[in-house]
Amino acid sequence: MRILHTADWHLGKLFYGNYLTEDQAYVLEQQLLPMIRDEGIDAVVLAGDVYDRSLPPAEAVELFDDVATRITADLHVPFLVISGNHDSPARLSFASRLLAPQGLYMAGELERLTGPVVLEDDAGPVAFLTVPYAEPAVVRQCLGQDEVRSHQQAMEALLGWQGSQVPDGVRTVCVAHAFVAGGVASDSERPLSIGGTDQVTSGLFAPFSYTALGHLHGPQKVTSDTIRYAGSLLKYSFGEARQHKGAVIADIGPDGKVDLAFRDFVPRHDVRIVSGTFEAIMAADDDRPDDFILARLDDSQPILDGMARLRRKYPNAMAMEMPNRNTRAAGQRDFDVQQVTEQELFTSFAQAMRPDQPLTEAEQDCVRTLWDELEKGGSLL
Repeated sequence: MRILHTADWHLGKLFYGNYLTEDQAYVLEQQLLPMIRDEGIDAVVLAGDVYDRSLPPAEAVELFDDVATRITADLHVPFLVISGNHDSPARLSFASRLLAPQGLYMAGELERLTGPVVLEDDAGPVAFLTVPYAEPAVVRQCLGQDEVRSHQQAMEALLGWQGSQVPDGVRTVCVAHAFVAGGVASDSERPLSIGGTDQVTSGLFAPFSYTALGHLHGPQKVTSDTIRYAGSLLKYSFGEARQHKGAVIADIGPDGKVDLAFRDFVPRHDVRIVSGTFEAIMAADDDRPDDFILARLDDSQPILDGMARLRRKYPNAMAMEMPNRNTRAAGQRDFDVQQVTEQELFTSFAQAMRPDQPLTEAEQDCVRTLWDELEKGGSLL
């Protein structure tokens, strides 16, 4: 059975105040759907964080509806989806029992789970354990297990509950949204809890033929090739600029052995960091000026109107950093505000803004005239 593993779509994501829905649609419609068709995929699994928040914008819901319909109704491929820590389990699992016969399996609220989803290929059945994200207190109440107090115990309980319904000898796939110990986090993920208590051990997933994980945004394996994060749909922070985004294709043989391949997505707008002096960045050739850009400057002096000037070259520039900026002893100025005149303060400001271009004689005369008018109470208009 050939499975496509994707995760962490975060539909409706805001990136520096801009919705990424069109960029997400570009990857899903122009790359994911053709990949499902051309690669002969037998099942698609989405391992949580379908949306970026529990009440997503209408455009994000419409996009998911369109993609899910095209996967199941047009391509006739089963689509298994679990909720993540960003999703609303109740909203995501709405009408799940009605949709399951159509090939769309939605696992959100624990109370609505009916056990593993069993699909068939030429070698026989494959059981998919769909384990949505759930707080330990929710698992404790739903399963009636008072001893469940941690994420580790909650995952053990959920896997035990669903695993008990799988016949012996059947190939198994686990789809879960969790922070597995040993995984490397990015800076765009919302912590599941404080102090590391959100982590679960990878040994819980050792019995499965393949484990499709969601939550961590960097594609990676955790202790084993068959326990994997597919990573997020797009780069959702500049900390992810060096990551490759895509989907995992897992071929599960008749004996349960798995062959893996990673297929890259090419975004409409990449997320990049450009470095150097401001002048060097502005002068350099760049054939991708529409990407989302963070400019990390080597300059030590302020750049007058820097962002506006940067956006003339990079219209989607999002931020500008100056780690080497000269702050003069952690912000301590070399003069006492109470002992200088307004004219001296202005001169200091002008020197900071134009360190390489002092005020000309004409500009100094103009400034003196303006200050004289202000001191006399005259109008400058």
